[in-house]
Amino acid sequence: MLQKVLDGDTVIIRDQGNTYRLRLLDIDAPESQQTYGKQAKRSLMALCNGKIAVQATGTDLYGRTLGHLSCNNIDASQYQVAQGMAWFNNRYSTRAELASLQAQARQQALGIWQQPNPTPPWVWRKHFGQHYRHPE
Repeated sequence: MLQKVLDGDTVIIRDQGNTYRLRLLDIDAPESQQTYGKQAKRSLMALCNGKIAVQATGTDLYGRTLGHLSCNNIDASQYQVAQGMAWFNNRYSTRAELASLQAQARQQALGIWQQPNPTPPWVWRKHFGQHYRHPE
């Protein structure tokens, strides 16, 4: 059961009495305080208003569970990239369909791609990291 959407690529899941933070694999969405951060969060909230399925694969350095999220039988990572609400994280993923979806979203100037030079979240975090606190 989805308890809360924290941002465009992180949610809180409650499953069989356990609550954990799930970080979606393969993508990186704008941070909440970044341009399009709120839109990315709303996009994921709208998609996941219903049946969800989680395929967890491990944990990251911050203790978040890493995995895939499907909402109403739609892959959430694919959806976010296709809507221009997240970057395909090619540094940690080899999912070619996400690269293709990102190219389409960019060509159509969807979401983050409406900006001439959107700042990727990994660059934003590096610049503002000492002042930024990830949402609870």
